[in-house]
Amino acid sequence: MYVVCSKHVEDAIEEFVDVYEQPPDLYELDTITFTEWTTPSCCHFCDTVPKYLIV
Repeated sequence: MYVVCSKHVEDAIEEFVDVYEQPPDLYELDTITFTEWTTPSCCHFCDTVPKYLIV
């Protein structure tokens, strides 16, 4: 699972495919909510506010 900014979406997808050998699902963080999960405050790759969840 990756929480990333717009700049790092492609990097996260490539890494996901390398690890799991299948395409990920991509969600905009503004459109989803989870009861047991809080959105991290920064991108997996940098300190920017994340925009996407890749699972």
